[in-house]
Amino acid sequence: MFLRKLTVIVLPLGMLLPLCLLMPLFASLGPFFGNLLLGAVLGVMLGLLLPLAGATRLREPFAHLLWVPAAILVLVLIGQYLASLGTDLPLLRLLATQDARVITVESAFAAYMIAFSLRTGRGI
Repeated sequence: MFLRKLTVIVLPLGMLLPLCLLMPLFASLGPFFGNLLLGAVLGVMLGLLLPLAGATRLREPFAHLLWVPAAILVLVLIGQYLASLGTDLPLLRLLATQDARVITVESAFAAYMIAFSLRTGRGI
């Protein structure tokens, strides 16, 4: 029981160490892809945090449907990338953002939903 509690405490801190080491690498990839990869790594880490901490029993009957909003978010991220390249389409003007935090949060949500969907065993 003590080892399980210790794992729940130490594992999130251990997951932060590689993230802190990868931050300069993410920053060197540019404003769009750096924030995209940062959000993807954060989302996957959040999706895998519970099973790595020992919570392996999962009873979520509709978790396999998370690929639908994840696919929509991936399409939005592709649209934002095309808008950042300068493609001038009316629909892309609605999705265009210059805020890096928005890209990070969108990619984190998409990565979390994909990781959680795959973790349930009935994923994509």
